[in-house]
Amino acid sequence: MANHRRRSLAASLLVLSGLTAALVGPAATFAASPDAATATTATTTTTTCSETHWPASVQGVPSTLKAGARAGDYLWHSSTGWHLRVTHPGTAKVVFTGRIVSSAPMTFTPWRLEKGDTITLSADKKTLTYKFNNYGRIDGIDFKTACAQRLTISAAINGRKLSPSRIWLGHYGRHPLENRFVVVKIA
Repeated sequence: MANHRRRSLAASLLVLSGLTAALVGPAATFAASPDAATATTATTTTTTCSETHWPASVQGVPSTLKAGARAGDYLWHSSTGWHLRVTHPGTAKVVFTGRIVSSAPMTFTPWRLEKGDTITLSADKKTLTYKFNNYGRIDGIDFKTACAQRLTISAAINGRKLSPSRIWLGHYGRHPLENRFVVVKIA
């Protein structure tokens, strides 16, 4: 009798797993329209949870962020979620790319993108990749995590790995030790 129950439970779990897999949708991609002012916002719904326990070192807008500032990625957390911005001096085209992997699903909203900029969210909503064609202004993305415990971030500029000294974190502009770094939520 116990073996029959185990087999029945196992069969039920397989069916449930199959149904769950069928519910996972395709990846979402956002591309800026030729007229960035007409670009629409791409977001998805996630579970509500506290976004308040990320380390103090990533809190607040980096004080050096402004259009035309040193070339690189500026990343911070605030009461409204996570924010990533890129800029560089001059008006020549510089291409910023990167990847953000979350331990839980994310949602995103593009911020002042230009023609050719793209943001892609994986089908499981845990991997966000971006490509920003920047001309000296500020491009970026705002994103939220659904109860994530960690984020893994990597970035590049013109196809080359971005130096950690070109990644600014939080209000004080701290730099990660490496370019592929992890931010862990404080318990």
